[in-house]
Amino acid sequence: MEKINAETLAGIALVLLSLIFMLAASMNEVWAIILPADFLILALGFAFIALGVYTTINNRKHSHEKTTHHH
Repeated sequence: MEKINAETLAGIALVLLSLIFMLAASMNEVWAIILPADFLILALGFAFIALGVYTTINNRKHSHEKTTHHH
């Protein structure tokens, strides 16, 4: 099982934050004014999650290059 890296954790946190903000916007008209910013935060969250997944896959593919053999 792969570890969750920092990019993925940051993306999950941003997605959850944007969902909380969107819930607040449905209850409060002041929060509704900044609703477009919530979609930006949501997009950034998904971008961070994608970056984390890409980094994890990329590290797994190149893990054999990091080992050194001493004979």
